Amino acid sequence: MKKIILLILITIGTLTNYAQTTIENFNYGSTMDTLTNPANGGVNWKTHSGTKGSFTSSLIYNTTSLTYAGYSSSGVGGAVEVWGVARSEDANRMVSAYTSGSVYASFLLRIDSVNSLSTVGDYFVHFGDTFGAVSLTNFKSRMFTKIGSVANTYKIGLTKSGAGAVAVFSPDYAFGSTVLVVLKYKFDLSATANDSVSAYIFTTGVPTTEPTTPTLVATDVTAADYTILRSFCLRQGSLANSQFKALVDGIRVSNSWGTSVLPVKFTSFNATINNKQTNLTWTTASEINNKGFNIERSLDGVNYETIGFVKGNVNSNRVNKYSFIDANHASAFYRLKQIDFDGKFDYSNIISVQGNDLLIDITPNPFNNVIEINSNGHLVNVEVLDITGKIVITETINGSKTTLNTASLNNGVYFVRINNGESVITKRLIKN
Repeated sequence: MKKIILLILITIGTLTNYAQTTIENFNYGSTMDTLTNPANGGVNWKTHSGTKGSFTSSLIYNTTSLTYAGYSSSGVGGAVEVWGVARSEDANRMVSAYTSGSVYASFLLRIDSVNSLSTVGDYFVHFGDTFGAVSLTNFKSRMFTKIGSVANTYKIGLTKSGAGAVAVFSPDYAFGSTVLVVLKYKFDLSATANDSVSAYIFTTGVPTTEPTTPTLVATDVTAADYTILRSFCLRQGSLANSQFKALVDGIRVSNSWGTSVLPVKFTSFNATINNKQTNLTWTTASEINNKGFNIERSLDGVNYETIGFVKGNVNSNRVNKYSFIDANHASAFYRLKQIDFDGKFDYSNIISVQGNDLLIDITPNPFNNVIEINSNGHLVNVEVLDITGKIVITETINGSKTTLNTASLNNGVYFVRINNGESVITKRLIKN
């Protein structure tokens, strides 16, 4: 049985840890510099191998960010340059301590070039079991890149532990295109060499739930397991088979698919009518860059209008509860428009509520000498108006139905106005 290590949550400097989520958008200003410079990413990223301090050897913070439609970290801040051969510095960033369950690291990746010698491949990102300016050696979930099977393409490979030959590689991806990668490490506490490693690679879209089949599954499953996972690492190659240039951006490490991959995760959205008003309540499990929510209402389920705004919690990985009161108490449809600070938005599911509507049935129509009025509630009075708006019949009602004698009315168009003490409903009828 594995040794269970106490979960310790540590936050240093400006490290962005929200409970069990770490977010890295490389948002370090408008000047390109070495990533581990304390003035930039060095407050978060620590060198653990290779040479640092110059543009010829270090990891470089690039002010240009990567973009990917639907991903919350798309177009935020900058990115980091990861090279093979030309540079040697490797660095790590602390994440929350994970000792069980699944750990997801999602990030954007763009490979701009892979040398023709890269037929074997070399790894460029992985997890670590410690963090800081120390010598990390226990690497798991190594991701590789090598030349593709056709011109101007590359492949991504995966192992649980090994740094040598890789048994599993992805399909081909085009140079210069941005993909979304989700790297997964799954603890299995029943033994010491059975944890699994897999990866999902997307060229479009952001699935709301974890797909059934990963793109890659590491085959060296019997390699030794982690007892704790504490860092996400960037590695620059030093071998002839590792010549490549890549940009990595929008890293998010969490213990659930929803908080790792999705910007705002709704866990509930409900509407109830009470005291002649509609009470809307909703909760989120995580929020990234969330400005807030437009509350939208529709009476027909097709055309929506904005009736209010509720401020969000910007970045959060805890459960947040929200509420909004709509003075309307009739039947309606509602949805939430979640808006990011960069203007991107998404919608919640649509919910409906059955209001305290006054339902009226008037027969026949067209009518002749008698009108039958039936309702689902208590009626106070009814009025019949002609086309000019003149009241031609009025009657007090103390019940849910009544019969009106209309024999004295001339043929034409009339309006029946019914009042239940709280609302008034008007219907158009014709006498012939």
